[in-house]
Amino acid sequence: MAVKFGFWSEQETLVGQSYARRLHELVEEAVFAEKMGFDIVSLSEQHVALGGISSSAPEVVYGYLAAVTSRIRLRPAVSLMPKKINHALRTAERAAVTDILSNGRMELYCGRANTTIAMRAFNVEPAETLSQMEEGIALIREAFSKDIFTFNGEHYQVPPRMLVPKPLQKPYPLMGIAATSERSHVWAAHQGLAVLSHTLYQGWEAQAKMVEAYRSAWRRDPNGPLDRPRLGMPVFLGIAETDQAAKDIYAEPLMHYARISTDAYPRLAKIADDYAYMGEGLEALQRAATDWDYLLNDSASLVCGNPDTVIRQLERFIDAGAEEILFHIDSVSHA
Repeated sequence: MAVKFGFWSEQETLVGQSYARRLHELVEEAVFAEKMGFDIVSLSEQHVALGGISSSAPEVVYGYLAAVTSRIRLRPAVSLMPKKINHALRTAERAAVTDILSNGRMELYCGRANTTIAMRAFNVEPAETLSQMEEGIALIREAFSKDIFTFNGEHYQVPPRMLVPKPLQKPYPLMGIAATSERSHVWAAHQGLAVLSHTLYQGWEAQAKMVEAYRSAWRRDPNGPLDRPRLGMPVFLGIAETDQAAKDIYAEPLMHYARISTDAYPRLAKIADDYAYMGEGLEALQRAATDWDYLLNDSASLVCGNPDTVIRQLERFIDAGAEEILFHIDSVSHA
């Protein structure tokens, strides 16, 4: 299976830049990515975020991209599933309509939310995000795949209803989750879902364990679109004419991003048992935020250098099991 490539953005807007201009740049990047042969454009969903990250309504952007692109796949990474942020049926409706408008190019990757800033703004109970995500995905699959569906769960109770319109793709668009723990990899595998796999800077050994956990546990859903496991990895990208030039441009922004995680993830680990694993990698996070050599070579999170160097580095991700690579292209100016 040929490796697929895409780009992933949080619509980061640098200090002094216009949020409006950045949004138009993002559209330009997606159109250009399609021309360059990229397979996927992937947008994060972030609400009331700090630090310039501004991808607050990716579903609106995908509707726009459906009209100005013709081939590239449209993949949320991820659609947030806490019920107070996105009701699962609204997520299903938006995905179905975008799938039709894009002539069958929509995908749906889901996540539980990983910032206390957003959760507190929407009055989300952190201890419920995991169960709401898992139940919401089950509800969406029912709505996509059955003419008349009903659902009776802890968070969702739906009497007999019909999702109108249904997605263009049959049985329904590719679905997956963002997975950063072994538990989430195994759960996705048991559901026959795809994963976007990341170790939170904990390195190649941790990544290998995640890949093995996912592949060994995978079970095909006979009613779903996947007939085999599908694993992608998000990879920060820094590229320039020389290795030194790439380091000069990208090292500080990429280490700054790690520093933000160093603050956010341990705080999240303390507020609910389901997030506790995020505190286990604090040493790796701190090292990624301060040690460029570790971040570049050992964290299993980025590629940076001249084109030949980047190609060699990408081979390591492919050897580690990546069937899709989503380049995270933010933190520097569009130009």
